[in-house]
Amino acid sequence: MRAMMQRIARSDRRAIRAIENRIDMLRQVDLRAALRTDLLKQPTSTIYVLRVQSGPVAYRLPFFESPCDRGKLVVVTHGEHRALSKGDRYTQRINAAERRRDDWIRRNCGPGEEKQDELRRPVR
Repeated sequence: MRAMMQRIARSDRRAIRAIENRIDMLRQVDLRAALRTDLLKQPTSTIYVLRVQSGPVAYRLPFFESPCDRGKLVVVTHGEHRALSKGDRYTQRINAAERRRDDWIRRNCGPGEEKQDELRRPVR
């Protein structure tokens, strides 16, 4: 996350403020409530996408809730300009976020702490 933010900061300082503001907004609301707004999108049952608009440029930041911390921790998997994540590339990014989530859970959650992932919805 830090490296991504540094790359964006070099090119668009206003975008960094917008991203930080959106993350602060996300901290203040429940994810289920945020899904009813334009703040989030949920392409699969385990991956969310934080939507950030900074002037004419939009960013998308896929993330997931940690199943072993009861939703108290979210992990942003990556971020990029919305223009770069359309069509097949968007699907690839969401699938990459799923793989990163699975890897993160395997490395950070103890046995038996994982939530069941039977309800995963496929990426459209």
